[in-house]
Amino acid sequence: MKTKVIRILKWVGAFLALFIAGIVEAEIYNQIALRSSESYQSGWHFVSVFAVLVPISVLSGVIALFGNMKRFTSSPLRLFTIWSQGFMFFFWFNFIAMILVF
Repeated sequence: MKTKVIRILKWVGAFLALFIAGIVEAEIYNQIALRSSESYQSGWHFVSVFAVLVPISVLSGVIALFGNMKRFTSSPLRLFTIWSQGFMFFFWFNFIAMILVF
């Protein structure tokens, strides 16, 4: 029982870390967009975080299923955390790069 609770709390922590990373990266994007454009509508970047959480969670969950194979040394939780943070970073990196380049 105790190990199940700890395991569930670790997964909840991974989802919360993904959400917090998305909010932080969205705020960085917001500050850059506010300084570079006069017609930018602030506030919608938080909606993007919620919209992108579902596909990132599903895709990272599929990748985490590989953690159950014997030839992979990483646990499913570790695979989920690393890949989801990478996907979230790549998503916001693309938005920030578009603002800085165009």
